[in-house]
Order: sequence, then C-alpha cells, then structure tokens
Amino acid sequence: MQLTQSFRQSASLVRSHGRVAKAIAQCVAQPYRPLMAHMVVIRRCNLSCGYCHEYDKTSAPVPLETLKARVRHLAALDTVFVTLTGGETLLHPNIAALVAYVRDQGMTPVMNSNAYLLNRERIVALNEAGLFAMQISIDNIEPNEVSMKSLRPLMPKLRALAMYARFRVRVNTVLGSGNPKEAVLVAKRVTELGFDAKCSLVRDAHGACATLGQEEREAYNAIRALNRHTSALSEDFQLALINDRPVEWKCRSGARYFTICEDGLVHLCESSYGTPAKPLEHYGFDDIREAFHHEKSCAKMCAVAYAHQASRLDSWRSQDAHQEVQKRSWREDTNRRQTLPIIK
Repeated sequence: MQLTQSFRQSASLVRSHGRVAKAIAQCVAQPYRPLMAHMVVIRRCNLSCGYCHEYDKTSAPVPLETLKARVRHLAALDTVFVTLTGGETLLHPNIAALVAYVRDQGMTPVMNSNAYLLNRERIVALNEAGLFAMQISIDNIEPNEVSMKSLRPLMPKLRALAMYARFRVRVNTVLGSGNPKEAVLVAKRVTELGFDAKCSLVRDAHGACATLGQEEREAYNAIRALNRHTSALSEDFQLALINDRPVEWKCRSGARYFTICEDGLVHLCESSYGTPAKPLEHYGFDDIREAFHHEKSCAKMCAVAYAHQASRLDSWRSQDAHQEVQKRSWREDTNRRQTLPIIK
C-alpha cells in the first residue's frame, strides 16, 4: 500500500508541477501579475507560541462566501499561488471547500498549518480538493514556553502525511526560537520522511532579522545543506542576514507578493501591516504597478522569504521610485477606485 501511495503522490506532483512551472514561466513576461497572495482565513490559533504575533484566541472564521469573493478577485488579477493561512488554517470548517474553489478558479492552492489538527480524513479531503503544497512549522523536539510546534507530538501527523498526502509537504523551522541543535534534528528527521526541510529567521516586528549567535549560524548551514530546493526557491539571501549584512535586492511586495488580512485589506507583507491597507476589492493593476516600482525602506534587512522569492523574477528589471506612478502617496490614495471591476 505504501508503494502504491508513493507512486500516486509522485504522479500527482509531476502533473501539478508542470502546470505551476508553465504559469511561473508566463509570469516572467508579465511583471504586473501577482505570483503569491497570502490570505488569512481565520486569525484564531490552537497554539500560543512566544514569538508569534499573527494569531488570537477568539476570532471566528472568515465566512466562506466572503473568502470566495476574495478568491475571485485574485483570479481576476491572474494570481498564480494563493496561500491559505492564519492563525491555524485547519480551524476553518470549510478549508477543503476553499482549497477546491481556489483550484476551480484556475489558481494554485497552498496552505500553512501547525499540523496538530491533521488526520487521515482531512489529508484525503485536501488531496481531493487539489491542494498543491502544505508548509508545516516545527521548531523543536519537545514543546516549551517559546514554541509548541514540536516534533514528538507531531510525528503521528507526519507519518500520516507521508502515507496519504498527494501534495508537497515542506517543514519550516524558525531559527532563533529555541535550541539550534534541535532545529537540525527536526530537519534531518523530516527529510528522512521524504519532506522538504527549510528554516526561516526570527524577525522583529518590522520584519528584520534578529541577531543570531554562532550556534544558530552553524545550525543554519547544517539545515541549508539538507535543502533540496531549486535555485528558484532558494533562500540564499539569508546568508547575508545571519552575518548582519544588508541584502541588495528589489522588493516587489504589493505586486508579486502581498497579504490579505481577515478584514480583506491588502498589506505589503505580514511584517508591513497597515501599508497600503486597501480593500482587496479595490486593489487593481494600478496599485500593483505602483507597488512594483516602489522602493521599500525595510528591504535591506528584510527576512520575509516569500517576498524575496516572489521578487526574484524581476531582479533584472529597474525599480525607479521617481516614475510617474510614484508621485502619489499610498496612504493618501487608499480610496482611489481602480479600473478593475469589483467582483462580488
């Protein structure tokens, strides 16, 4: 049974990767096409980790029909990836239906989760819905006051994923949130199960990388050596950050990548809430073009991996802050309507 499942998983991923590779290739010639949009489906989480500021304990799920309207607007913008996130995404009672709806709208659904709520039935439902990939956060071996995203209690969930999931699974460890030696052990164990392993860097409230010690740097290098990503998904920008050096790049957040909060407002990224904070239904191609050419003051020390990856498509393109599109302030312009029709 395990060999049969492995074959089915491989076949499904090959087909999905072919579609995704084609869409990404098309994006190269379409600079104002969003590559990744992160959409919060629920702010509530079943855990309470010390370093996380992206959750609460009381919020209700965003209604399914509201989320579907947002998905349709993202489809009108010709978005490639839609990442469903939280809080804890699996707390949304209609998450499989939403994954299927993203797929039906011609986009590629991805999900973030802490995996505590996974079981065989939910994995199968996500398979059938067409989930492309899931990123799971695991920071240590045993739960502690900083992070409850831990390997020991999650091993049964990971084994179930290895057995039944037909979507890609990637495990992320936040380096700097705990014992760096444990972070390496987590990465080694999940790669043994056939999953991708990566690490992200602890960020401050503005998205900048926190200072790391020698043990964290050594752990980073060990985990990086296990990384099987292609260069398109690499996170080599972190090499400068862990050595307290700025990164020279052109951030395209707000264009190639942006976040939609539970209130339906667009933000540059999860570390730039409040900019531009414009309702998604009024966020159009003029906004995308403006964000594409806008130089971000926080870019040099930014540790937001998705922003770096999505911006890599346009590293060769100019970013002229003095173009005509830059003459208006984002904050003064949040009520401006776009030519893109409002989709309800």
